[in-house]
Amino acid sequence: MITFEEALKEILRKTKRLEIEELPLVKTKGYVLAENIKAKLDMPPFDKSAMDGYALRSDDLKSVPEKLKCVGIIKAGGGYKKTVKKGECVKIMTGSPLPKGTNGVVMVERTSEDEKRGWIKVLQSIRAGENVCFKGEDIKKGTVVLRKGMLIRETEVSIASSQGRTKVRVYKKPSLAILNTGDEIVEPGNNLTYGKIYNSNGPMLLALLQNKNIKVQYLGIAADKEKSLMRLMRQGLKSDIFLLSGGVSMGDYDLVPEVLKQCGVKEVFHKIQMKPGKPVFFGTKGEKLVFGVPGNPVSTYLTFLVLIKPALDKMMGKTPPLHICRGRLKEDFRQKPGRKHFVPAKVLEEKGQLHVYPVKKYHGSADIASLSQANAFMAIEGKFSFLKKDSLVEIILW
Repeated sequence: MITFEEALKEILRKTKRLEIEELPLVKTKGYVLAENIKAKLDMPPFDKSAMDGYALRSDDLKSVPEKLKCVGIIKAGGGYKKTVKKGECVKIMTGSPLPKGTNGVVMVERTSEDEKRGWIKVLQSIRAGENVCFKGEDIKKGTVVLRKGMLIRETEVSIASSQGRTKVRVYKKPSLAILNTGDEIVEPGNNLTYGKIYNSNGPMLLALLQNKNIKVQYLGIAADKEKSLMRLMRQGLKSDIFLLSGGVSMGDYDLVPEVLKQCGVKEVFHKIQMKPGKPVFFGTKGEKLVFGVPGNPVSTYLTFLVLIKPALDKMMGKTPPLHICRGRLKEDFRQKPGRKHFVPAKVLEEKGQLHVYPVKKYHGSADIASLSQANAFMAIEGKFSFLKKDSLVEIILW
């Protein structure tokens, strides 16, 4: 068996980034940017009012209350062509350009207005620059505002739009096929006979992929027979990534690795020094990646997060591989030494530190209920049999 670290390294070495395409900006959420985007203009593009009020000279308010002559009004999208003189002010709306001769804005709530006479009573003094957003204070023209490799969210769409972009270059998204295997599993909604269990891995994997906005083909359940496996595997191998759950261990009916080889898949490794997830199979067919993961749900969830997701991210242009941080163990922990152990845990931030609480009464890789009590895996090296409370441990947050 190879180590977990060696396995992840091999997977990423075999994973190729997909091609680049140009898409309409409004359709790029969830994609990874394949170019640097530079600012074409300053943001804001001019000195503007941060609120509704009156633009004026701060020096005119050495004592308050003070009356000023209102000589105009600036609506959003408009302007004031004249220069505001001493003792004058201009009514201004939020986002409107600051008129020449003024250096601040007093909010409308700090004034009273005499519309008949055109005079404004200012009730509060302001400093120069108060309630003003200055040209270029958010973004300077010519600077890189979005960098290649960034995941595009709503905020990145907004930033690119603010610079007049309607299209951007992104990495293409991979296609992925999912196949569950096993005579013992039945799709939810069907009758459950003795000896059978409902398929929880298929829906879980579909949910994990739901927000990635990639093309996913769900192939259902294959029986533990070569003919059934072969037919569905050939369909799955048309995708960039083929993910099989179940049938990779050492039982008499664990046929997946052998049938994959018959389909032309080249084995890279089979079995990793990790717990759970030891029987993981990884292979390639050309540039297509094939993962066979154990059928127990904790194993499936773990191997997706720590092995398959990093490959997906690299394919889509996102910086891989895996974000591992450290937290403080809040109770003594014992384990049987051997393989690297990934333990479901609850991680809480307390006083600026991450505190790690292993899920109590965790019964192993089939214990699907433990996942709902956790938000992370605690990664413990196999050489340790005991970790004392307050030890620093590696954690992988979900």
